[in-house]
Amino acid sequence: MRWVVLIILFFGFLINFADKSVMGLAVGPLMEELNLSYAQWGLIGSSFFWIFPVAAVFIGFITDKISPKKIIAFMLLAWSFLQFGGYVIGGFATLLLYRVFLGFAEGGYAPASLRQLFAYFPPAMRARVTTIFTLGSTVGAYAVAPLVVLLLQLVGWRHSFAIMGLFSLVLLVIWIVVIPNKTPELEELEVKDDSAPKRKVPWSELYPVLLSRTSIFTLFMTFGFFCLSSWMQIWMPLYFLEVTKISQMGMAYATLTVGLTSMIVSLSMATISDRVFKKTQSLREGRVKVTGIGMLIAGLVFGSLYFTNSVVWAILGITLAYGFSFLILSTSHIIIGSQLPERTSTLSGVIVAFSNIAAALCAMAVGFIIQNVGVENSVQGFKYSFLMIAGIMVIVAVLFMALVHPEGKKKKAKLVNMEKAVSNS
Repeated sequence: MRWVVLIILFFGFLINFADKSVMGLAVGPLMEELNLSYAQWGLIGSSFFWIFPVAAVFIGFITDKISPKKIIAFMLLAWSFLQFGGYVIGGFATLLLYRVFLGFAEGGYAPASLRQLFAYFPPAMRARVTTIFTLGSTVGAYAVAPLVVLLLQLVGWRHSFAIMGLFSLVLLVIWIVVIPNKTPELEELEVKDDSAPKRKVPWSELYPVLLSRTSIFTLFMTFGFFCLSSWMQIWMPLYFLEVTKISQMGMAYATLTVGLTSMIVSLSMATISDRVFKKTQSLREGRVKVTGIGMLIAGLVFGSLYFTNSVVWAILGITLAYGFSFLILSTSHIIIGSQLPERTSTLSGVIVAFSNIAAALCAMAVGFIIQNVGVENSVQGFKYSFLMIAGIMVIVAVLFMALVHPEGKKKKAKLVNMEKAVSNS
């Protein structure tokens, strides 16, 4: 059953990101039909993330109290309803509202889904499992791009939005019929003595975890990745069209290539992380160092795009940057969740919320950079955006590797106990 759960949740994340990316792929018709400027497009792109963080924390919190199955079913229904709302979009204001409400409806999907997945899979498998799940976002955002562009060309963006809503309805029916109502307990929280009451975790225990050095700099890492991710969702299609001067279908195939090839890099990084963790049983070695090195490489590669307009290097550079940095989507939940397993969904909600604040800020920043440089000189604006995002990624990677030690106190305590045992013997 656990693999069935993973497959369905994967397709849910695929739909989640296809809902977002369809707007980016329809950038030309949308901006022309609704008469939008670059700055307005940046605001619309970022508006998805304005309430998204609130939804992520709120839904993450209630998922720790209520069945994840019910929460996920409600979200799938909400997505369907909102996608049909595309028929009433008539300008900047209504498009902005549509994106805000869609952000709220989709904000809690990752926390609820990860709670469901962690209940079915043991800790040693979670980097690969979480990566497979989150790769649904890559497929939805990039790999299905040619199909989405073809759909847009055949029926237009309004009907395309509605068709996405139908996919959500189909998945909702499958989810309700196939998945058991009772979700297993997390392995870390299993109680051998069934008569023993479950420990209730007060908020006073949650705050120190959130304010710890481990959590803060792990969150900064997600900030770096989501700056890149939001650029890819909102600005990459326009970059391919205006800077590399390829056709709309060429842009779709370039996006497909980025999505498919980055998946290989992402899965390789997750496999390395799981193997190092299995060998060392250390979050520091298996999760922190592998993730940090990947982010550092990603930042340097993405920054290199400043020096060229080559479509070949653009595809390769974006692919490598996304693939190497993608691991933080998995390891952030593993690292921070390990600090307080009883609050897994709440902590995941905080991670998703913080990440999407980064996405909103970076999406707006890129829009204003291009607008201020000048529409006629948008190529240089895109180049400045590469430097901004690459700089953020490199800085957070260095801080993350230097300052995050998830098991620091535990290891020190074990060493002290071992030294006492040796001295007493």
